[in-house]
Amino acid sequence: MENNKYKGWNVFEVLPKGWKIDNHTGSPLFGYDFCTDGKSILNGGQRALVRSIRKGTPRIEFVKPIKQTPIVTKTEENDDFVFPSKTVNTLARLRFQKQLLKEIQFDLMVCEIEGWDKKEYINELKKLINSIGIKNKTKHKQIEPSLFDSNPT
Repeated sequence: MENNKYKGWNVFEVLPKGWKIDNHTGSPLFGYDFCTDGKSILNGGQRALVRSIRKGTPRIEFVKPIKQTPIVTKTEENDDFVFPSKTVNTLARLRFQKQLLKEIQFDLMVCEIEGWDKKEYINELKKLINSIGIKNKTKHKQIEPSLFDSNPT
């Protein structure tokens, strides 16, 4: 009879003569039950695992694992490939534009509440945005602090 081991316990396919199934403990191996030789473990008794005789228990074979080789497939190149950094940058810009629009809308609401001229505030924003293109052609100049006054008049 072939004798396999599982975590230190002998594994039997059939119950050896004189041994009994131990129904008081659960088995760590599916499809197998503990069995004892009838003696207490404290008095030199032995324990082992034996194939379960319950109906429908699948047969487990002890085989060496098969080493699998990875399958490499060639992917077709896509002309429309977009670098991930460009996608992330585009999403970040859209998010920034959305936040900037919220800020401008808030400022317009403050202008309305305080009774300030909204057109003047919008014209200042236009002037600021247009100055960015001009500054790129020349040396970078400091943005005029008057454009950032908290009190538009």
